[in-house]
Amino acid sequence: MKILLLVNPAAGRKQGTQAAQKALTLFHQQGVEVTCIYSEYAGHLIEIAKREVNSGWDGIAALGGDGTLFEVINGMMQGNPDLPVPLGVLPVGTGNSFSKDLAAQSLQAGVQAVVNGTTRRVDLGYCESPGRSFYFINILGFGFVADVAQKAAAFKKWGSLSYIIGVFIITKNLQSCTLDFEIDGQTYHRDNVFVEISNSTKTGGNMIMAPAAKIDDGKLDVVILNKISRYGLLSTLPKIFNGSHIRIPQIETFQGSAMTFHPAVPKALTPDGEIIGETPITVSILPGKIKVFDL
Repeated sequence: MKILLLVNPAAGRKQGTQAAQKALTLFHQQGVEVTCIYSEYAGHLIEIAKREVNSGWDGIAALGGDGTLFEVINGMMQGNPDLPVPLGVLPVGTGNSFSKDLAAQSLQAGVQAVVNGTTRRVDLGYCESPGRSFYFINILGFGFVADVAQKAAAFKKWGSLSYIIGVFIITKNLQSCTLDFEIDGQTYHRDNVFVEISNSTKTGGNMIMAPAAKIDDGKLDVVILNKISRYGLLSTLPKIFNGSHIRIPQIETFQGSAMTFHPAVPKALTPDGEIIGETPITVSILPGKIKVFDL
């Protein structure tokens, strides 16, 4: 078995290199041949995965967080959209939200899943925005949630708490925005605060943004928050950790396979925790597009 291990050394509060050495030891103990490459700059893993997806590996494993998965998956899709090689998920990042929907939810479990060779097919999201397109496996948001993600990046050393810090800072200047959107042919008009388009259940680590989402159901779950007061927003925040936020009147949930979103003003996008592109966007689901190692 020949595995390519792609590592984000900055993942997990700069614990990626140490975690990679642990993963290499675990692989070697079970007789797995591993080649390890470390990311040297933002976007580097996209380049590597694009080049290596056709190189005959038995698997490409991504060691890092959701942002690492984002780079590796987009590189693999650019190199060969038929995805001839399975993806290994070795969670070491700040949030590791996507891995929470897998059975292999730790570094050790991720290594073992690769060694076992058992895979499952999961969905990918695809987004087209002005001037660029990309794939996502966890979540895509804009509005308040993207603003929070941008702010949280400055507090990554606090781990999952960084998102909470970001919420309180951005809430100070809370504003809603007119939004027109369409899901599977049905049109809507709202005074909106944020939109989250979810393939998996969680965001920011343990926040259950989309409780009903499944990574293999061929659908995307959309959670939108309409106009709300600052107090209402802050009082709703704790509910995200058990998924009960979806029951407040200002929250609406949808499910669909093809959708478009047109806010009155351009909004930054946050796919899988990254800050890339802006609205308006067209989003679709690619059912069962990628094979992922899982227990």
